[in-house]
Amino acid sequence: MTALSLQQQLAESIYIALGTAFEAGQLGQLTQLSPRPSIVVEKPKVSEHGDYATPVAMSLAKPCRLAPLTIAEAIASHLTGDKIAVEVAKPGFINLRLGHRFVAAELQRILELKGDYGRTVPEQPERILLEFVSANPTGPLHLGHGRWAAIGSSLERILQFAGYTVDSEFYINDAGNQMQLLGLSLKQRYLQALGEAVELPDGSYKGSYLKELAEQLAAAQGDSLRGEPVEWFSAYAEGRLLAQQKITLQQFRTDFDRWYSERSLHQAGAIEAALADLEARGMLYRATCSRQEQNGEITGRSKKAQAPHAFDEEDGGGEALFFKAADFGDEMDRVVKRADGNTTYLAADIAYHWDKYQRGYGRLINIWGADHHGYVPRMKAVAQALGHPADSLEILIGQMVRLFKTNPETGQKEEMRMSKRRGELVSIDDLIEEVGVDAGRWFLLSQSLNTTVNFDLDLAQSEKFDNPVFYVQYNHARCCSILRKAPERGMPIPERFEFLRPDGSAWLETPQERALALRLLAAPDEYRFAAIDRAPQRLTQFAYDLASDVSQFYEHCPILPPLAEDLQPALRYARLGLVVATRQVLATTLTLLGIEPRESM
Repeated sequence: MTALSLQQQLAESIYIALGTAFEAGQLGQLTQLSPRPSIVVEKPKVSEHGDYATPVAMSLAKPCRLAPLTIAEAIASHLTGDKIAVEVAKPGFINLRLGHRFVAAELQRILELKGDYGRTVPEQPERILLEFVSANPTGPLHLGHGRWAAIGSSLERILQFAGYTVDSEFYINDAGNQMQLLGLSLKQRYLQALGEAVELPDGSYKGSYLKELAEQLAAAQGDSLRGEPVEWFSAYAEGRLLAQQKITLQQFRTDFDRWYSERSLHQAGAIEAALADLEARGMLYRATCSRQEQNGEITGRSKKAQAPHAFDEEDGGGEALFFKAADFGDEMDRVVKRADGNTTYLAADIAYHWDKYQRGYGRLINIWGADHHGYVPRMKAVAQALGHPADSLEILIGQMVRLFKTNPETGQKEEMRMSKRRGELVSIDDLIEEVGVDAGRWFLLSQSLNTTVNFDLDLAQSEKFDNPVFYVQYNHARCCSILRKAPERGMPIPERFEFLRPDGSAWLETPQERALALRLLAAPDEYRFAAIDRAPQRLTQFAYDLASDVSQFYEHCPILPPLAEDLQPALRYARLGLVVATRQVLATTLTLLGIEPRESM
C-alpha cells in the first residue's frame, strides 16, 4: 500500500526541513509551527519552474516578519539529498525537481505493488454511506439515472481505493401514490390486452414497457387475473420492473451493497421513531395551519408565522406537526405530519437519514438530480437537528444529460429527446445498445457533476483517436502489445527492471520518457484528490493525459527490433519496465472508472 502519495511525501520532507529551520532560529519571530496539512505542494504551470513547488514561505512571511525569499532559502538549505533538486525563486517559491534516484525508486514501487499502487491512507478515515440512483420502481432507468450510476459507482471505487470504508445503497421509492397508480395503469393495460375498451386514468404510466408487460400477463394467464385488486398489479409490476432495473445497472457495471425499501420505513415504524427522536430534542412543534400548508402547496411556515393562527374549518385545516428547519438555515419550518395523522414525504426522508446515522455511518453522501436542489437546506437541517454536523451530510447535485446525433438527412447535429424503442425518455438500456458500456460511462463521467453533459453519440461510437475513451483504451492495448511481442523478439520479461546506470544516472533521460514517468508518479495524488473532491472526472482527464504521454513515448522511444535494432540492452529493458508500469497505472485508472482496460483493439 502507498501510505503517502508523492505530494504528501514532498510535503512531509518540507515540513521536516521547516522544523529544522525553526529549531535553528532561522524563521525570525515565528513562535510555533503550523500543522502538516498546511503545507501546499503543487505542480507549477511552467515546467521550467520544476516538477513541483510550494508557496509555504509566503504564507509564513507575516508570523516570521521576514521576507518570503529569506524564509524559502532557510527551508531549502535543509532540503538536502540526491533525490530532490531544490531551487528558490522570487518572490518566495521553493521549486522541486525529482532526481533520478527518486523517480527510479517510485517506478520500482509501481512494479512491486502492481494493482495496489496508488492506494493511500486518508488523514481522517471515515465510514461512508453512498446513496445514488434511487429511483421509483415504475419503469426503465433513464439517462439521468445512468449519469448518477456512473458517477456513484466510480466514486465508490475511488473512495475505497483512497482508504475509506464505503457502502453503497439504492433507495427504492416504493411508497406513496405512484405505486397505486402503477398498479392501476398495469391493470387497465391488462384489460386492454384482453380486448376490453378501457381508458387509462389521468396521470397514468403510458410507457410501452407497461403495455408489453400487460400483454405478457394476458398471454400467460388469460383472463384469470381480471378479479385481482389493483394492489396485486402494483406488486407484480414493481417486482418485474425493479428486477429489470437491477439487471440494467449490473450491465452498466453498477452494483449496490444494499437495496433499501422506502416502504420498509413505514413497516418498521422508523418514521415514528425518528420523529419521536426529533421531538425529544425539542425540534418539533404543533400548530394549526391550512390544508395548503399541510399538503405541501405551501411547504412550511416562516419563523415569523410559527404561532398558531386562525383558519377556516371548511378549508380542511387543523393542527399539524412542524419540524424547526428554519433554526438550521432553511427558509421556513416544514410540515412532517398533517392534521389527519398522515406523514409527509419529508418525514420519510427524515426517517431514512435517521436510520443511516443509526447504522453508524459518520458521513452520508447522496447524489441527486438538479430537481432536488431546493431540498438540500432542509435535509442539512435534519442532519443538524439529529445531532450531527451539517457537513456530515453531503448532497451532490448533478445536472442533466443531453444527447446529440447527426441527422443523416441534414448532416446537422440534433438533440435526441425520445427513445426509438420505448417512445419515452432515453433509457440506460438504449445508451448501452447505442454506444456500449465503456463509451457510455466515459462520456457521463468526463464532466463535473454540476455541468450539463452534451453527449455526442457519433463521437462515442467512433473508433478513431478523436474519441477519448477509444484513444485511452488503444494506448493501454498498445502497452499490452509491446509486452506480448517482447518475448517473441528475444526480450523475456524480467522480474526486476533497472532504471539507473551503474554511476547513478538515468537510463530514461529523453523528455518523453521523463514526462511519462512523472505522470505515472502523479497517479496516487490524482486518485486521492478525486476522492477528496468527489470528482471522478479528474481521472478521465488523467487517463487521457497519460495516454497522450504513452503516444509520445511510443513515437520517440522505440523498444523492440527492428525499429530499435541497435538499442543498448539496458536501455531497452528500462523502457520495457516503463511500459509495464504504464500498463498498470492505466489499468488501475480505467478500472476505478468502471471502464475495461482492453488488451487488444
